[in-house]
Amino acid sequence: MSRIIRHHSAHHLWIVFIVALAAMLPFTMVSAQEIIDPNANISFPPPVFVLCGETEIIGSANLADMTRYFISYRELNSALEPLSEDFLPAILPQSGAVQDDVLGVWDTEIVDDGIYELRLTINQRSGQTTNVSVLPLRVANELEICNQEPAAEPTSIVVLPPSATPGVVIAPTATPTLDPTPRVTVNRPSANVRQGDGTEFPIIGSLSQGQTAPIVGISSRGTGWYQVRLPNGTLGWMAPSVVDVSGNLSLVPSVVPPPLPATPTPTLTPTPVSQANLVAGIVVLDPASPVCSQTFTVGLDVANLGTTQTIASGIVSLTDVRAADGSIQGTTIGGFPVLLPGQTFRVNMPLTISTWYNETHRITLVIDQTNSIPESNETDNTRVIEYVLQKGPCP
Repeated sequence: MSRIIRHHSAHHLWIVFIVALAAMLPFTMVSAQEIIDPNANISFPPPVFVLCGETEIIGSANLADMTRYFISYRELNSALEPLSEDFLPAILPQSGAVQDDVLGVWDTEIVDDGIYELRLTINQRSGQTTNVSVLPLRVANELEICNQEPAAEPTSIVVLPPSATPGVVIAPTATPTLDPTPRVTVNRPSANVRQGDGTEFPIIGSLSQGQTAPIVGISSRGTGWYQVRLPNGTLGWMAPSVVDVSGNLSLVPSVVPPPLPATPTPTLTPTPVSQANLVAGIVVLDPASPVCSQTFTVGLDVANLGTTQTIASGIVSLTDVRAADGSIQGTTIGGFPVLLPGQTFRVNMPLTISTWYNETHRITLVIDQTNSIPESNETDNTRVIEYVLQKGPCP
C-alpha cells in the first residue's frame, strides 16, 4: 500500500508541474503548431505526455530530397533547459519515406525517468538538415503511468441540502444501457486505415480523433490489427496502437488478412561516400577490478577521426563472455551523439555480471554494429578487453 501512495504522490507532483507548464507556455505551443511541416513532423507523442516501455513514434519524414532520417533525445531539467547539448539515439537512421505513420519505436527503458526532448532529424541530398523537436515529454517507467496525458484531479462533489419545496418527487435516474457493439475509437489526431494488417499495405482511408468504426474481425496472423468497417462501407485494417477498443469482443471472429504485398525491388541510389570515420578508443573499467553481482561501468571513447561530421547519432553494443568457452554472460548498449571531425565522446555503460567469478571474462565493444552510419573505414570500430571477475558476495 505504501508503494501505491508514493506513486500517487509522484504522479500528483507531475500533474502540478504540467499544469504550471501549460500556463507558462501557451504562446509557444500555439506558435509551434502554426509552422508544422506536413512532411517533417512528430505527431505522436504530443508535448506534455507520459511515456514508458516501448513507444511508437508517429509522424512524417517525407521531404522530396530526403536521404535518411533518425530520431534522438536529450534530457531536460525542470526549467526545460537541456542538461547536455548532445542528443543520443532513440531510433537509428532509416532511409524509407514515412507519411503520417510509424517512424520507429523508442525503448524508453534504456533511459532514466525524467523530462526529455525528442528530435526528428531529416538529412537531405542538398546537404541541408531539417530538425523537428517535441518537448517536454515525461519518461516514467518506475511510476507505471505511461503512455497517457496526466489525468485531471477528481472534482469535489458538492452535496446540496434537501429542498424545502413540498410535493416534489425526484424520479430515479435510469441506469444507462451499455452498447456491447465491438468498436474502435481513434485516440490520436488521425489514424490510417490500410488494406491489410501491417504498414506494408497501402492506405485506403483515415479516421480523425474521436471517430468510431465497428470491428468486423481481428487478424488471424497474430498482429493484433482490427478489421473495421468505414462509414462508406469499405473494409480496412487499423493498428491497435492508434485506437481504443470498447464493446464485447468475445464474438469477434478471427479473419485471414490479405497476403503481404510483394516488396518492390528498390532503385539503388548511389550513396555519397562519407568522410566521417568512427574509431573505438580506450576502454576504462570503473572499478578497475569488477566484482561479482556488483554494478560496474564500462567506458569507451568513440572518436570521429574523419574530415566530416557523422550523419546521425549511434549506438555502441557491448557483450561480456566467459573467456573459457565464449558463453555470453551479459549484454548492454550505450549511445553517442552526432560527432564533429576530431570530436571524442565517452560512452559509459553500466554492467552487472553474476556468473563465473575468479575467471577471465572478455568484453567486446562494437561501434555502430548495424553499419547505419556511413563512414570511410568500417574496420576500426571494435575494441576487446579482458578482466578477472572478483568473487565478492557471490556464493
